[in-house]
Amino acid sequence: MAEDKKQLPQGILLRKDGRYQARYTFNGKRYTFYGKDLKEVQKKLRDAKYEIEHGIFAKPDRVTVDSWYKTWLKEYRINVVRETTLISNEKSYKHIKPEIGHMKLQSVRPEHIQKVLNGMKREGYSDGYIDNTRQVMNMLFHQALMNGIILTNPVERSVLPKAKSEEKEENTHRRALTEQEQAAFLECVAKRKPFYADIFYVGFSTGMRIGEINALEWKDIDFEKMEIHVNGTLIKTAGKEYRKGPVKTGKSKRTIPLLPEIARRLKKHRAEQAELRMMLGDRWEPAKGLEHLVFTTMFGKPLLTLSVGRYIDSTVNAVNREEEKKAAAEHRKPELMETFCPHAMRHTFATRALERGIPPKVVQGYLGHSTIDVTMNIYTHVTAELEREEIRKIANQF
Repeated sequence: MAEDKKQLPQGILLRKDGRYQARYTFNGKRYTFYGKDLKEVQKKLRDAKYEIEHGIFAKPDRVTVDSWYKTWLKEYRINVVRETTLISNEKSYKHIKPEIGHMKLQSVRPEHIQKVLNGMKREGYSDGYIDNTRQVMNMLFHQALMNGIILTNPVERSVLPKAKSEEKEENTHRRALTEQEQAAFLECVAKRKPFYADIFYVGFSTGMRIGEINALEWKDIDFEKMEIHVNGTLIKTAGKEYRKGPVKTGKSKRTIPLLPEIARRLKKHRAEQAELRMMLGDRWEPAKGLEHLVFTTMFGKPLLTLSVGRYIDSTVNAVNREEEKKAAAEHRKPELMETFCPHAMRHTFATRALERGIPPKVVQGYLGHSTIDVTMNIYTHVTAELEREEIRKIANQF
């Protein structure tokens, strides 16, 4: 024991109870930290020194969730994660703050975390969004644990509310439209919302993320080489202007082939957009730095994902109304289409590509997946569906 103490760094000692203790004095104030091993107490000391010297340290029993969240965001998130991730974190915290923001970190128990999650479930938020919020809380409290502010992480003892059925979740997010659904949707949207229809033609034919589509500029489309260059995503933060931010990952910056029919539609869309801009004059109001977007509102402003989702919902409703009329005339039960989110266009593109035998590695390149594993998950699903279709061919023999 004596030998161990001699080898310890200055300011650290081994207590009789087996824990390591570190002391640090700054401006006449002494701070003490404990750890179950030398590595842990050194990390706590190192982190605390930084926070004390930068004026962001607070005694553990006085730190509220709100104040710690601000520290966590500033010191452990900004300049570490993408801006879109920060935006997502801030959205999630809006659900956390009303319940536990005012509480001391050390006072938060698992049931308080559970109340946040259950409240979101009752308000109808998606399972994925609730899970994301739980992950934000877990990172927030885990860092507090690592910094010695709390002794246990209460999030680890919370549970996610019961998820919706896999079928429902598939329908609203990850499902791929059938070829018939895709054709019916595109035909309807081209008639009802011609100015916005090409967003969906591009989505279904390229597999681009909706933020990437909304950030497309005319210079990103090479009509001579028949290529689309994906190099950004549209970002809008509260109180700030729209801007074109970086793509999700390094693999997301990519070049996608431009199909002839899509090129024809985009050239027509460019001419119609130029005509509308001239007609509106000063009423055409693009966002600064985004004057040449491919897809905008009728007055030149950038499109939000929420707006695209609304166009999808209204178009699906129109498709279903038409189907109900046909079904009534033909005395049959209508085959109604489930609505879908913009991301479903990406999943549909991947499904169509894999169904037609395009190698998964090539599809990965089109989609900009960071790893082949994500693409292979879709491939496995498509293969299972094809196998089911094949076996049905012999069903009439039994």
